[in-house]
Amino acid sequence: MTTPPGPGGTAMPSRWQIDVLVYEETSSYPVLLLQPGHPGDHGRLHGILRRAGLAAPTAWEWERGLWPLAAGCRVELSDGPAAVTVHAGGYRLTVGFELVEAPLPWLTAARRQQQVLFVLLPPGPPADALIADDASLMHTAAERAACLAGTIPLDPGFRRSPDRGRSG
Repeated sequence: MTTPPGPGGTAMPSRWQIDVLVYEETSSYPVLLLQPGHPGDHGRLHGILRRAGLAAPTAWEWERGLWPLAAGCRVELSDGPAAVTVHAGGYRLTVGFELVEAPLPWLTAARRQQQVLFVLLPPGPPADALIADDASLMHTAAERAACLAGTIPLDPGFRRSPDRGRSG
């Protein structure tokens, strides 16, 4: 869902996925992948997110998982209802988890890293496959040109009680 400045919002047909990437077997990073369902929605989001600091990754960045810092964005995690909201250029892009919370490993990685890796993918054919499978197929510059990627800082106001987010 994207919400323009002011009240209200517009639902946007899309596929989304959250994941945790592990680098060098020690550092885990939370990832939010978004694939709008329609080219018009993708174009609109592409413009908003590009102005906020996300960029089309080069082959070197894509292969190494290096993303620019999107200083014009911030990520907010909320408990009730459970959701992840990306704030960019006066807009809100919200992914809701309905009746459940985001997975604990993802929340733990977000809290530890104080950032979320965000990837906007071009619309693809409807499929049951994971979006990460689509992202892994982006090998050419032309395929990556419609993508945007960036590291978005976690909202500094995000706080969890000490007992939440621990794995026991």
